[in-house]
Amino acid sequence: MSVDRTACPGQPPATPGPGALTHSRALRFWLDPANLAARLAQAGPVVRTRTGPATAFQVNDPALLRKVGTDEDTFGFWGPDPSLRDFNGDGVVGIEGAAHRKRRAVMRPAFAASRLTAFGPSVQAVTQRLLADLPTDRPLDMRVEMSRLACGLVVSCVLNSELTPGTLSRIAAARATLSGGTFWRYALAPWPWVPVPRRRACRRALAELDEAVSQVRARHRPDPDGQDLVSLLEAAAPGNPHVVQRDVRALLIAGMETSASTLAWACYELGRHPHYQQALQDEADAAPDSNRLHAHQLPLATAFVQEVTRLHGIPFLVRRTRHRTCLGGVRIPAGSVVTLPLGALRRDRNRYPDPDVFDPRRWLSRAEPAPAPGALLAYGLGPRYCPGAAAADAMLPVALATLAGSRTLRPARPGRKIGVSLELTPTPKGLSMYATPPRGDTRRPHTPSRPSPAV
Repeated sequence: MSVDRTACPGQPPATPGPGALTHSRALRFWLDPANLAARLAQAGPVVRTRTGPATAFQVNDPALLRKVGTDEDTFGFWGPDPSLRDFNGDGVVGIEGAAHRKRRAVMRPAFAASRLTAFGPSVQAVTQRLLADLPTDRPLDMRVEMSRLACGLVVSCVLNSELTPGTLSRIAAARATLSGGTFWRYALAPWPWVPVPRRRACRRALAELDEAVSQVRARHRPDPDGQDLVSLLEAAAPGNPHVVQRDVRALLIAGMETSASTLAWACYELGRHPHYQQALQDEADAAPDSNRLHAHQLPLATAFVQEVTRLHGIPFLVRRTRHRTCLGGVRIPAGSVVTLPLGALRRDRNRYPDPDVFDPRRWLSRAEPAPAPGALLAYGLGPRYCPGAAAADAMLPVALATLAGSRTLRPARPGRKIGVSLELTPTPKGLSMYATPPRGDTRRPHTPSRPSPAV
């Protein structure tokens, strides 16, 4: 690895300021294998790294990080990359500029605050229904089970549709293959002669996803006002089902990806800190109507989700320069990869006391010092900010509270080291847990009607 400190013409070499980020452990699983890790505190706001023919520029200054994330004219999003054409195509992820902004504007009414107020009770009902299928007598692969829960929530509550139980289970099992395949295809794009892992498996998983999307559209329940997400997409592309198919596919996999990762890591932290399971249940029971929960009634569950995101969220975003530019006193050629280390930002000691400690209380309104939620960047930033961010904020705390109240989670193999998967969104690898009814629950254990993968 080499570091180029050459300054741009007319500018002195940049030096790290007080806001420079420190190296994040959350980055190691992506950066260390490629020998891209640097001593960020000493390296400066922008670090040019090289491993063989690959070059990347890592942005370590928070102000510059936001500039890169918001300046779409200079720094392009990774989605339209030619290596991902068969996955993104001409859907909302694979287009840019005015076309992308127009497509996002079409979806905006479906995520209006007035519509999201009804999310809570439906999320609670769907979560309870899907959790009822979890067996209680054997360990569960939480990465798969939370993918199943996340997919069910996105399909039912966001897309106004349903999947058959078999399709739901197949998509949950295929999520990691799709995510990992997309990650490796993009990561290995500079070396087209290197075989992409799981290419055939990814094609099969993509076919499964397309079949699920067709099922979503066939079973779609439009709202009377036509302002639900699928209705809006279909109205904006009359006579062009291919575009609608691509958009629904992108929304389904994106919503499932981030939600499944967050819920899986939440299960991991509940296993490590079991006292929070009772605390989350007590908070839900104290709501005015515990059968109709809303996220705003669940400050602890919301804080728990935020802390999970801080420690286990996407460790960095990727952009590519459209033309030659200068950033932080460093020349960056056209077509260069620029990485934004969000994991380091979320573990910055200037923002978070004891940054490596899992402590949801830091997000509560009475916390001192109060953290800045904007530092999380949980849903990206700039023109590519996730359009469904508000829906996720409304869903995840309710789903977590319902999960904590319905099942007691405990590790199947206490003390076993949990890895981090190489996927678009990091998920816990090897997380095997029991999910049993809470103590005092006299309900008869449910006998599952489907096979459940065990670890």
